[in-house]
Amino acid sequence: MFSKYLNSSSVRRQFSLIKSLIVPINMMSNLTMNIACNGKYAIIIFLSILLSFFVIMDIHLYYSLQSTTLVGQKRIGNQYFSPFEPLSVKLLLTDPVNHYIFTPLAEYFDDVTQFSKVFYFITPNMISFTHLVLAFVAGKFVSSESLGHRRLGVVIYHFRNWLDDLDGVVYRSHSQTKGNYRSNKSNLGYYIDIYSDIIGGFALSFGILFYLWKCPPSRFNHNVLPLKSPEAIPQNPERQNGSPVRKSFPFNFLTGTERPSGGLTRKYIFWKVFCFGFTLIIAAGTWDKVVERYTYVFQNEFTDPKITALQTEALHSVWTWIIIWIWRGIEGQALLQMVLLSVFIDRVWEFFNVMQYLGICLVIILNIVSEIHIRQVCHMLGIK
Repeated sequence: MFSKYLNSSSVRRQFSLIKSLIVPINMMSNLTMNIACNGKYAIIIFLSILLSFFVIMDIHLYYSLQSTTLVGQKRIGNQYFSPFEPLSVKLLLTDPVNHYIFTPLAEYFDDVTQFSKVFYFITPNMISFTHLVLAFVAGKFVSSESLGHRRLGVVIYHFRNWLDDLDGVVYRSHSQTKGNYRSNKSNLGYYIDIYSDIIGGFALSFGILFYLWKCPPSRFNHNVLPLKSPEAIPQNPERQNGSPVRKSFPFNFLTGTERPSGGLTRKYIFWKVFCFGFTLIIAAGTWDKVVERYTYVFQNEFTDPKITALQTEALHSVWTWIIIWIWRGIEGQALLQMVLLSVFIDRVWEFFNVMQYLGICLVIILNIVSEIHIRQVCHMLGIK
């Protein structure tokens, strides 16, 4: 009788339904476990979400720019910070990570906690010196052989970047210019902040250099992300208990011919890091000049309505947006974000290989295009 019950069509349909529900659940469970256990997929998913967020925000930024001008924009009263209003040339040319993440976090932090008012004795220069110290701490961690320590260094440097935004927020609060994203070169704090950023970038670069000297890369390692789990990767004979053997740094690293286990001399490694550092300096320095010149062109108020109309037309042109958008991707802070990401995923050497000459070429070409565009707009507006 029981066998007849099991053989009934209704029971078979119920079992089939249950089975059809269990299979997708098992598949989702396995997928979740694979994502949780495999860092590569987790990083890919995170980066995909982050890039999608940046694209959506940039689209919103584009349409916000098309509906406004940059002349006389100010933050109204106790209005909370928005990455789309008020706009300025400096904010438009800021990299997406700072524009959409660090700057809003710093602004909201000050709005909610009233940090700049409660701790009024904390000056922007004090914050600048603090994030300079943190840059050296991050550089020390980044130079470690341990991937966990290097990732901690990346986190510390990101906190340093947030403090870099916070010192600007505190300055604007103390000077009663909230929402006015415009550099004040007549203030000593501007130069303290600039040189703190430069020295901090050097600290990070030297940290990466020391790591590459201690753990020389292989000439033939081209994987973007590890395709195997660490247990499946054969151990390098130059490693002891999974950790790289420390190598002393010769004082004649620029002229020495000592070839580490990876087959690359320290001179060659230094040249790779130097090329990136040089690109970083050129990108940061020229970005500041381009911001200054575009500010003069697009944030300068004209009394003639015809010139104002031409100014607005030039601001809303497709070429202006393309130049702005490319600058957002290769300015100094954007390059720092890229190298920090490469450190985090343990592929900094591959990043240096890609950016060694490509980076400086892009920066030079973009500067030339920007200069031509600025001169054309100035000629159109009748200004020098």
